[in-house]
Amino acid sequence: MSGASPRADREMVDPLFVHLTKRLREIAHAFNKHSKYLQEHYRITIPQVICLREVHEHGPITLGALTKIVALNNSTVSGIVDRLVRQELLERLRSETDRRQVHLQITEKGIRFLTEIPPPVPAHLIAAIQTLPDADIDRIIWAVDTLAATIAEERGDAPSP
Repeated sequence: MSGASPRADREMVDPLFVHLTKRLREIAHAFNKHSKYLQEHYRITIPQVICLREVHEHGPITLGALTKIVALNNSTVSGIVDRLVRQELLERLRSETDRRQVHLQITEKGIRFLTEIPPPVPAHLIAAIQTLPDADIDRIIWAVDTLAATIAEERGDAPSP
């Protein structure tokens, strides 16, 4: 016997969870495919685009603040920032008031790059969502946010804003 609770056994075969798994895999596959496209044609990944956009929107910003905004771990964001700095899309600036603090700022090259690349979301997904009524969009956002918060809670992560 597996030692799993009867509820866990039922949930593993419950058609609802099978359905959710299939749909989430389809969504993940679409994003993976789009990320590969961005990597092949623009030498950038979706997480890199997201970080670059957030620095553009919130910058200058510390690495810690960026990490919280993008909901990735510190080492992942640090690696992403290193690559974006090497590509001269971001730059690190020492704080004038506290030289120990480093802020990230988008470069002119980074701003131009953002205008040239596609969004980090597949275009067909953007088009499909834009055709939905606002109430449906609100429900999708609520459901995805709730699912993400549940997953973060399960991992012990702090909920993202």
